[in-house]
Amino acid sequence: MQDGGKKAKEMTNRQASITDVARLAGVSVGTVSHALNSVGYVKQETKEKILKAAEELNYVPNRAGRILKTRQTRLVMLAIPDTSNEIYFGMIEGVQKEIKALGYSLLLYYTNGELEGELDAVRLLQERVVDGLILVHFSYKQVLLDEIRRCSGPAVLLGMCNHLWAGAGHPFDTVSIDVYSGIYTAVQHLAKIGHRKIGYLAGRRNVDVYGQRFAAYRDALKDAGIPYREEYVYWNDWTQMGGYSGGRTLYQMKDRPTAICASNDLQAIGCWEAVRDLGGKVPGDIALTGLDNLNICKILGITSFDMKENLMGTEAARHLMSRLSGSQMSYQDLYFRPEIQVRDSSLYTL
Repeated sequence: MQDGGKKAKEMTNRQASITDVARLAGVSVGTVSHALNSVGYVKQETKEKILKAAEELNYVPNRAGRILKTRQTRLVMLAIPDTSNEIYFGMIEGVQKEIKALGYSLLLYYTNGELEGELDAVRLLQERVVDGLILVHFSYKQVLLDEIRRCSGPAVLLGMCNHLWAGAGHPFDTVSIDVYSGIYTAVQHLAKIGHRKIGYLAGRRNVDVYGQRFAAYRDALKDAGIPYREEYVYWNDWTQMGGYSGGRTLYQMKDRPTAICASNDLQAIGCWEAVRDLGGKVPGDIALTGLDNLNICKILGITSFDMKENLMGTEAARHLMSRLSGSQMSYQDLYFRPEIQVRDSSLYTL
């Protein structure tokens, strides 16, 4: 490459192509492609020559051209309901680590936990904007199932509940967290330390994920011999503000609960704030549990549940990468069980 510097200088007025890199390195275009994409075998000496040529030319790979040629974007989408809930950070980390090791990049998509947002994410897979999709979804509507079945690329459905479509023979893998057992265990824990008046921050109505948690709350009360009281259940949403509103409402009742089980940690944190603002203490005046094991709950001493979110993301990505590599194995349904982390907020015994 004696004339390399001169050739590189001549190309500075335009964006270098892969052909320019091949010409400067004295190899074929195919060899350049293999070297830059780590595909096939290329001698180390030749690879170093190609990398040097690409650097001299400030070569930037043309993703659009590669997509047209290979019909692969090398992109995986992770669609999540909420950007403010820390629980999804662990999932992102787990997915990113797995796909990056195989040369894929991660595209995040925010659905707001709404059916339309989830459908939009699925349609991007149908349109081949991405090669594969990991969808954290709250909806279980037939229209969503129909759209997923129309996808030519693989999808893994990651449910923040015991997945309602698992085991039904659908053409996708599922990864689930057994939230039913989490809420059930929380209520039973409160009952065992003497609480008979247990309130519940229920999340958003008509959302399957939260309906399943509510069923666990009612079943746990029944099994503990505690009568269900409608006035002790507060439906709002899954946010910290929703928990704050619910905490104020329940704490100010004349015959208020002695304990509150929140259907997620954001609501539990909001409830903790509400009780404090009203002059109360957790657990002195009211016991409290959450579900998600966010870092702030560890600091505040709120009993919660490890949801294995990093492992969920990791396993979802492994299943998706297996499908992208051409695996024809039967579709899998994987379950994780949350583990209670008992802290000060529920250690007070009546």
